[in-house]
Amino acid sequence: MAGPDDREAPNAGQAAFWTDLPGQKWALLHTRLDRLFSEATALLLDRAGIAPGEDILDIGCGAGDTTLAAARLCGPAGSATGVDISETLLAEARRRGAGVPGVTFVHADAQTHAFAPACYDLLISRFGLMFFADPVTAFANIATGLRPGARVVFAAWAPAEENPWSHVPKAAGTDHFGPLPPDEPREPGQFAFAERDYAAGILAAAGYTDVAAEAADIHLRFDGNAADAADLATTIGPVSRFLREKNGTEEDRRAIAEVVARGFGRWESPDGMRIPARLNVFGALKPRESISG
Repeated sequence: MAGPDDREAPNAGQAAFWTDLPGQKWALLHTRLDRLFSEATALLLDRAGIAPGEDILDIGCGAGDTTLAAARLCGPAGSATGVDISETLLAEARRRGAGVPGVTFVHADAQTHAFAPACYDLLISRFGLMFFADPVTAFANIATGLRPGARVVFAAWAPAEENPWSHVPKAAGTDHFGPLPPDEPREPGQFAFAERDYAAGILAAAGYTDVAAEAADIHLRFDGNAADAADLATTIGPVSRFLREKNGTEEDRRAIAEVVARGFGRWESPDGMRIPARLNVFGALKPRESISG
């Protein structure tokens, strides 16, 4: 079976991306990113309704924030397993989770990984399920690790134009460098599940039932001012792509960040930044009768 770093594996490009410099940035900045996404995490866990003693599977766990939060809710009688394609991010997750009862982190491509059969009561993910080359195959494969009747709850991004954290830096990058080639529709990546009906159809095609999808409005929180938030937003995200593809410099990044800071200024508050964001939240069940692969 191909591993996540195999160059012939279906998601080898994602493995390389999240293990190399972009993944290194996310690992280094994980504290600020966990704070940024704290409302998304709270929403996800509220919808998941984790009970003590449940066994949780967290796909695309990154540096481990959601896995560790799930572990606190399921308690020592349960377990929380985080799976990610990036060994770089998992190294940070393992450091944070060292000694926490019931927590395990697995380096794997969830589209092809041989999950132990029927081990988990719940699948969760915070922005970790939009990257599969073949999402129907991936969700069907993940289902092999879920118990009959297991719940599925995950969050993905609504369209970029509804999320200033993305569209403000992208507009500034476009003004500075000129446009990049457009992404292919539904291409694996941050906004692959921006269309709720499309993503819900993937779940149904993979054999899940009781599929539900809805938009949810939250805030991205940042402990600092607009200039601080702009610095983060231009270190990761769409501006990084501009810098890679246009051979940009740190001077270019700083110039873009100044523009982004002006755009973000309207969302400063006495307790830091509160940038509006829109998510898509999905729910489903694994049937009581097994999903066939």
